[in-house]
Amino acid sequence: MRTFLVLLILLGTVASGAETMPSPLPLAWCLERARAENPVIAADVAARDAARERIVPAGALDDPRFRYEASNIPTGNFDFESTPLSGHQLGLNQRLPFPGLLSKREAAATARSHAATFALGDRQLRVASATEAAWAELGFSQRALRITERNIDLLRQLVQIAEAKYRVGTGLQQDVLRAQVELTALLDEKLSREAAIEHASARLSVLLDLPVETRFPETEDLEDDSEIPGFSQLATSLEANSSQLLSLRASVEEARHQVRVAELEGYPDFDLGVGYRLREHVAGDPVRGDDFVGASVAVRMPVNRSKWNAVIAEKRAVLRHSEATYRGARAELYGSLRSAYAELTRADLESALLRTGLVPQAQQSLNSSRSGYEVGRVDFLSLLDSQVRSLNAELRFVRAEADRRRAFAALEAAAGETLR
Repeated sequence: MRTFLVLLILLGTVASGAETMPSPLPLAWCLERARAENPVIAADVAARDAARERIVPAGALDDPRFRYEASNIPTGNFDFESTPLSGHQLGLNQRLPFPGLLSKREAAATARSHAATFALGDRQLRVASATEAAWAELGFSQRALRITERNIDLLRQLVQIAEAKYRVGTGLQQDVLRAQVELTALLDEKLSREAAIEHASARLSVLLDLPVETRFPETEDLEDDSEIPGFSQLATSLEANSSQLLSLRASVEEARHQVRVAELEGYPDFDLGVGYRLREHVAGDPVRGDDFVGASVAVRMPVNRSKWNAVIAEKRAVLRHSEATYRGARAELYGSLRSAYAELTRADLESALLRTGLVPQAQQSLNSSRSGYEVGRVDFLSLLDSQVRSLNAELRFVRAEADRRRAFAALEAAAGETLR
């Protein structure tokens, strides 16, 4: 009895720690999980937070420095009261940069924070796109396996019919062999479908930060009837909506500020100091032991202009690099947007054509061939060909639906906005 109770407790612990996953598997659940748990997004969130925290230090003065000095102590007796020059020197120093330097450093840090925030938004869109693509691929692979298994059962029935007819002399041996060849091909196809499910599951597990051995339930319906937006509208609003371009634009702004920072750092800065010396009253002291106060100014002299000119030249090169990167990314995004739009349009048209045309036509042809075969008006090879065409039509339709999902997700990632 005790052993039984222990087993129940252990099973309850495992069940409570297991990942609860709805069945059938909805895309919304996967997207929410990816947004909350994807490690790449988590890394970008941390990078954004770190960039935000750099703003205040960038615009702040250096900490002041407190100084203590035991001043003018005779080495003969180390006595502070033996000479009026001895005393305890207390000081405070503050470094002041050239006017405008701190504000430029803060502006550069602010631009870097904006770039990190936009980069996070772009990452979230791209992870969502990859998640939907993996979910759709998993859904296709699951449905393709189910279609293949159903056709394997039908082909086995056809093989039995062909063999029975051949045994009684009303069928041909080539009918039996052809049916067996098609059945073997489908059995091999089933292995590929099962492997495809494993590949898609592994990809989705990585995106959702789940154990790689996670078994996913069958996905919800792949059909998506969302209206496709106009291409000209997407292209016009790309620069305003694309988080990737906004991030790169902020990086260009940061690089411009960094050029000015380098220029200002090449100017003098100042160290201001105040001091207070505590003294003892010593015979012969003309001021009778009064404490002393003092002030100091130190100026950094940037006389090595070649050094600072090199620093400025480096920052200007970084600026040119940022500008070129932005132009290249913009051109690449326009190309990706156009390609994704073309792929989405193709998948949409193909899905509609297969749904309303090829799939029902292939099914009608198969039904007609079966009826004709039963009464001897259609030969076995024609029936087999109808069965294969019906299988291919179903697979193409499911493939087109998955492709439409994938292409729509890619279009959203390229456009930099959610379109559904």
